[in-house]
Amino acid sequence: MYQKFWNQFLTEVAEPTFDLGDEKPTKPDPQPARRSLTGLGLFLKEKGYYLDKVLGSGADGIVYQATNVKTGQKVAVKTIAIDQGEGADAEREVKNYKFVKDNYDSLGENKKYLPVVYEASMEDIPVQGEGMDGITMRKGFIIMEQLEPLPSEVARAMFVIGGGSKTNKEARIKRDRRLLKNPSLVTSMLGMAWGLVNPKTTEKLLTFEAVEAAEPKILELFFTTNTEPMNNSYIRKMAMSDKGKELMTLYVNITYQEMLNHLPPEEEKGKIEDYETKIKQLIEDSEKTIKEDLIESFYQAYARPLVTGAAGITPPPKSGLRGFDFTWFGEEEAEEDFPEIIGVRAAMKEFAGRDFKPYDVHAGNVMMRPGTNDMVIVDLGRFNI
Repeated sequence: MYQKFWNQFLTEVAEPTFDLGDEKPTKPDPQPARRSLTGLGLFLKEKGYYLDKVLGSGADGIVYQATNVKTGQKVAVKTIAIDQGEGADAEREVKNYKFVKDNYDSLGENKKYLPVVYEASMEDIPVQGEGMDGITMRKGFIIMEQLEPLPSEVARAMFVIGGGSKTNKEARIKRDRRLLKNPSLVTSMLGMAWGLVNPKTTEKLLTFEAVEAAEPKILELFFTTNTEPMNNSYIRKMAMSDKGKELMTLYVNITYQEMLNHLPPEEEKGKIEDYETKIKQLIEDSEKTIKEDLIESFYQAYARPLVTGAAGITPPPKSGLRGFDFTWFGEEEAEEDFPEIIGVRAAMKEFAGRDFKPYDVHAGNVMMRPGTNDMVIVDLGRFNI
C-alpha cells in the first residue's frame, strides 16, 4: 500500500538500482546477525537506524522505511538526487525540510499540516557496495515521521483521481456535481485552461478579445443546455466525468470559433500583405493542432487540485508545473462547497506569510498522520520554488 502511494507522491516513477545492504528486521535487535553492510544501509547504521525496506522511488529520489535502533520507532528516510528537473533542487529541498525541523513549534496549529522532521542535511552517502571510506554520492538526506496514505474518500474529494476504475469514476462524478454547479468555479476552471494553452502554438493566436467573447457563451450553454461531448476516442477515454467532458467540448469549440472572430493584431502594420486573410487561414489550417492544444489545456485545469495556489514564482513555459501557481477564483464558494479543504488552504496561506511558499501540492504528496485526521503535506521539494 505504501509503495503504491509513494509512487504517486514521487512525480515520475523510476526503477533505480539500490542496495538494501542488510536483512529487514521487524523489531530492534542490539546484536543482529547480519552480513557486511554497505551503501545506505551502512550509512544509516552509523546514524543509529536499521534500513528496513524501500517504500517508493521516483525521478527526485527514493523513500525508505527505517527503524531507530534505540527506540524501535519506524521512520521514513528520503534520499534526494542532485540532478533533478522541473523546478526541483536537492539543496533547496533540504533547506525546506530543515526550516520545518527548526520552526515546527512556532507554526502553531498549522504545524499539523507538515511532517515532523528529525534530520535534514546534504550528505556524502556511500554508493552500492562501498563502505564509509569508499566512493560516495552527494545527496539530500531527510529523516521524518512515517505517515499513512490519505484515505481515498478524502483524496478523491480534494483532488482529481485518474484511472478508469468504477470507484474513481464515481468519485469524479461526485466531485463535479459540487464543482461544476458553481458558475464562479466553472469560470475559474476556464481561466486556468486559457492560461495553460501551448505557448508555442495556440497562445500566440489566442487574443484577450477571443477569451472575453468565449466565456459568456460557454457559461450560458453549459448551464442551460446539454452538450454532446466531442466524438473522439481519446476524449471518451479521458479520466473525466461526463459533465466535465461537456464543459471541455464547449470550451474547445467556442474558443476556436472566437479565435477566428478575434484575430491577433499585426505586429508591424503594413509589413504583411492581406494580413487578416493570411492569419485566419493559418488558424483554419491549424485547427487540428489548436483543438488538441485546447483539449490538453482544459484537462490540465480540470485536474488541478482545489488546494492549488502557490506563492512561488511562475515556472517556465516548458515546465510540467505550469499552472500550479494558479489560484482558484471564488475561494469562498470553493470552501463552502468543499469544506474539507479549508484547513489546508488556510495553512498554506500562513506558510506563505512566513516566507515558506507552498507549491505543487497534489494528491501524491499529501498523507495522513496515524491515529488522527491530520492531513500532512509530505513533499516540500517545490516549496519556495
